[in-house]
Amino acid sequence: MNTIAQSRTDGFYQPSPTLVEGQALRLVHSDSVEAEGVRFAAIMHVASDGGPIRTIVGGGHAHFIGEEPSQKTGLSNPYEGPTEHALIVESEISAAVLDFRTQAFRMRLLAGGAIREWICDHLRFLRIDGVDVVEAIECKPNLSFLDAEARIVQRAVRTVLEGMGWRHRILYLRDIIGGGERQLNFGEIFARRTKHVPNDALDRFERMCASTPVATFRDLRLALHDDRLEGTALAQAMICAGRVEVNLDRYLFDPMPVRLLPPADFHSPIRF
Repeated sequence: MNTIAQSRTDGFYQPSPTLVEGQALRLVHSDSVEAEGVRFAAIMHVASDGGPIRTIVGGGHAHFIGEEPSQKTGLSNPYEGPTEHALIVESEISAAVLDFRTQAFRMRLLAGGAIREWICDHLRFLRIDGVDVVEAIECKPNLSFLDAEARIVQRAVRTVLEGMGWRHRILYLRDIIGGGERQLNFGEIFARRTKHVPNDALDRFERMCASTPVATFRDLRLALHDDRLEGTALAQAMICAGRVEVNLDRYLFDPMPVRLLPPADFHSPIRF
């Protein structure tokens, strides 16, 4: 069985020339006993401190750059360009996303007859209808940024990731920001990610979650605070905390349905 090895230091490897689509792969540490004598399909390099594999610094970038701290994960996420930043916002406020990281790893693999490298722009762990999913995502502004060489690399990356049981995606800016209502939600909800929710409001939320998990946004904000603006801000903060599920494609106002969620119980498979 082919193996994909995880390494915390660079090293030489011989990728398997016989890797085929649909072939099952295992993720092992390169310095472990089970990695001895295996034929690698690819090498995955991760940062020794558990952070991003690279930081976005310097003056040679074509897009705006920065770092966005996450209340959901406790990590600071570097990004380059509007596509990567928009995906950080989506992962932060989407209840389906339990954990995420940017610049999570660098993969070396055989693609198009040559050794290539790919850095995962965005790695996230989701729970969708009770099913756990890991997505490794390449972010592009639009289709014109995916040239012939990039397509070769992405096909090889997809074969490896799907062999691991992960989902490989290429997302463009329009896929993430969507229409006007979605963009308004992104801006208003994301702005509340650092809003403090006092203990008495949390207690009311937990009681409501236990007794009436399906409600309207109006019901939620009134349960959290009787002042409209404060209640709205607290409700949006609970969305950022992953405790409220909403349809991000419909503008969030009083009649909109919401689902209150218990704290998620999970072990993240993307913390290396």
